[in-house]
Amino acid sequence: MHLVWPAVVFSLLINVSLQLDESHPKKQSTDDVELEKRAAELVELYSIYPKDATVKTQADAINQLLDQYVLPANKTDIYASECNRHGMWTLFWNAPLTESKADILKQDPNIGYIGKSNELEYDPTLNYAADPSDLRRQKYAAEEMKFLSQPPELSLPNFEHYVYEESAGRGVNVYISDTGANLANQELTDGSNVAGRVRWLFGQGGGPINTDQVDLHIDGHGTCMLDKIGGYRYGVAKNVNPIVARAVHNHPDAFLDTVRQIDADYEPIYNQDPRTARAIINMSWGFPADQLRGIKDAWVNELRTLMQKLISMGATIVIPSGNAYPNKEVDKWPALFAREEGNNGIPELIIVGGIEVYRGRNGKLWDRSQTAPFVSVYAPSFIINCADGKGGMRNRLEVTAAAQVSGMGAYFLGIPSIRDYLHDDNGRNRVTKLKDHILRNSWVRDKTAGDFNAIYNNEDPRTCKKPPSDDDDEVAEPCQVTTTTTGANDVTVMGDCFIDTYTTVTPTNHPTPTPELQCSCAGAMVAGVASTEVMGTTYTWCQTSGPPVYPTGMQTVVSPPATAEQVSPPEPTVEDPTAPPPGEPAPGKPEGKCNSDDASPLNVGNDC
Repeated sequence: MHLVWPAVVFSLLINVSLQLDESHPKKQSTDDVELEKRAAELVELYSIYPKDATVKTQADAINQLLDQYVLPANKTDIYASECNRHGMWTLFWNAPLTESKADILKQDPNIGYIGKSNELEYDPTLNYAADPSDLRRQKYAAEEMKFLSQPPELSLPNFEHYVYEESAGRGVNVYISDTGANLANQELTDGSNVAGRVRWLFGQGGGPINTDQVDLHIDGHGTCMLDKIGGYRYGVAKNVNPIVARAVHNHPDAFLDTVRQIDADYEPIYNQDPRTARAIINMSWGFPADQLRGIKDAWVNELRTLMQKLISMGATIVIPSGNAYPNKEVDKWPALFAREEGNNGIPELIIVGGIEVYRGRNGKLWDRSQTAPFVSVYAPSFIINCADGKGGMRNRLEVTAAAQVSGMGAYFLGIPSIRDYLHDDNGRNRVTKLKDHILRNSWVRDKTAGDFNAIYNNEDPRTCKKPPSDDDDEVAEPCQVTTTTTGANDVTVMGDCFIDTYTTVTPTNHPTPTPELQCSCAGAMVAGVASTEVMGTTYTWCQTSGPPVYPTGMQTVVSPPATAEQVSPPEPTVEDPTAPPPGEPAPGKPEGKCNSDDASPLNVGNDC
């Protein structure tokens, strides 16, 4: 027998049930309380990395943890970067978690890292620009030096100086695997005396053992590389600590041995503090496969192992793309490691191509610079000034670009705020962060010539004003510190270039400076400061000797606060019998316009 409930009875039963539930609330279960508590917490996206991506059990365990601790409503937002090749499983996860649950996951032995994803983002606003008191300028610098501090909106012919932060790579170890160096060259002994800070290592092989502190190359290739990294006039980072790893013979065995020597020298430094150790390794050399012949496989594998170990310890390796005429694809080791995939590749390498800066070709590819999709960044090459091995100077025609990028890496690491910002407990991550920082600060000088992203130290020559004395070191002149105070009295004026503040200039190297009025005219060449008094208030503006910078239009001039001595009482009003009736313009002064013949540069008036 089947019983059929009338619809009305069923409806009444539902209503009674609802009323009973309202009068006798159901006691919440422990799970319900926990869900409400978790829902009340802020849910944020976290990045999670396994301790070892090659261990599948770790990936499985982390997946189970996320299934347990991510709220059901958020599970569709979990992202797993599943590699499942090259011996690796899941590279990382992005998962929405509350802070309390993330703290629980931090304790799990399978997790190598967990943190808020937005804390790993690169913030372009954190690009460091030095306080003017920390800036130095190198007067009348060579074009390739000016290039290093050329901001995007300023062309090379429009400024004369290389501007840099005074730390200039101080305390940063830079290994130079090359042909040695002639430390007697004056370019290396002047200024901060980079020659006096050199330590030597000797890569043996390919000939008799020796430890001569010389430059093997007939034209001083190694000397030039040391100069472009830390030399007096032509070095990017003039205060670095160089370690010259000399290949005692021009042979692949010797160059491989320099890398082994560097590894043996750097490892104890790394072991002192694995969380912060850093170094730059410049390797401005390369061997094509056919030159390596029968040793190629073993040589390449051994070099790869050493380089990967160095990178894991926080050492950044910089290598040129190579030079050949005409341009052709990169064909030399160790640059080719950047082309390899999987365990054979070394993506952290910085591979550097060459562009020109002279002959009106700023930003164009040098016709001998080898190219490839994995070339990371570009720097000046061709007719580049540097020290030679015989004690003089020369213009080099081969690639010096890698040495300049090595100097730029050391320059950034020498600035404490950047070094701290790029910190990571993992050495390989530190290397990646520095590479990214160099690339993000770089920019394309000539977009019509191609997408050749070239290095830039993120300083602006216009922020470094004329130094207070001509007696300063021409390569390291201190910039002036300016403090700006806004005046209290405004007036609307017509003009091309007026100051909107007055500034008191305090030279950094004067213990008891005398403040002076300084014009700031948006880059205009300022000849002097002028002022006038109108109705007892003193107004100040710039007299320019260069072309106007502002478009002609209404500008605001702010004066310094008037003192009692500056303010004169208003002159008595004297009726001018020749004055026109009220409401009519004065003769020679059209209505609504300023009189260009007015003697006062302020042209004060209702419409001026």
